[in-house]
Amino acid sequence: MAGLVSIVQTLGWAEGTWAMAFATRGHLAAIGRGDGLYPEKGKQRVWFKLHYLKMVYDYLKMRNPERARDLFDTIAKGPTLKFISSVIPPSARLTRDYTLNHLWPEMIKRDSNIVAEACPPKENAASLRVTRCFINEVARDIGLMAVADRLCYGDVLFWEKYHPNIVFSRTQTLIGGDPICDHTLTWTDRQV
Repeated sequence: MAGLVSIVQTLGWAEGTWAMAFATRGHLAAIGRGDGLYPEKGKQRVWFKLHYLKMVYDYLKMRNPERARDLFDTIAKGPTLKFISSVIPPSARLTRDYTLNHLWPEMIKRDSNIVAEACPPKENAASLRVTRCFINEVARDIGLMAVADRLCYGDVLFWEKYHPNIVFSRTQTLIGGDPICDHTLTWTDRQV
């Protein structure tokens, strides 16, 4: 639902309705052909969302090729941030100990879109190594790589506003062609 709201908020009622009608037709045709039937249920859920977004992106490219990427970025931002906040606990609960020792393992349990390991903390930093990501795999399968990095950029946007004592960094992404996504949270002693 967040994605549909974001389409209308970004494009307006009339253009948003046209985009959703176009996307729905293409999406239903793909479902009718049996597309997106992966053995992993989590991957099927990702396909369902990303394929619809791809249809919206195709509509945007057809209507306004110069602005399609920027419009897609705006449309994807809200739902991406909403998903991230659904797998990360509220920032008010965070302490240094929880951030370094428990946050990544808890997130792995809640996020069925990835295969990852939480690395033991080093000093004030805790890292997560993602070795498999359904968003990356499905985006490649359906031809959404031109804008797939925008889905990952939601991590940066989320963490920069999440908690004043946490600094997020990442040097590699699967979507960027790297062998892993390396997410690191560093606890700082800034005054809250």
